[in-house]
Amino acid sequence: MTKREHVWVVDDDRAIRWVLEKALVQADMQVTSFTQADGVLKRLVQEVPDAVISDIRMPGTNIVFAS
Repeated sequence: MTKREHVWVVDDDRAIRWVLEKALVQADMQVTSFTQADGVLKRLVQEVPDAVISDIRMPGTNIVFAS
């Protein structure tokens, strides 16, 4: 059994999240969605995803990831 990639989608726009979720699930990836950066930052303490797809400008906290 192979591990499915776990991707986090971060966007305050519900339509964008929906499109990304559908495409990623169709590609057999596990998807967790967030509407705000604060939720991502709290969750990162517990878990690190394989990838993050994020809007860079959202109400509240903005996040920038660097490799």
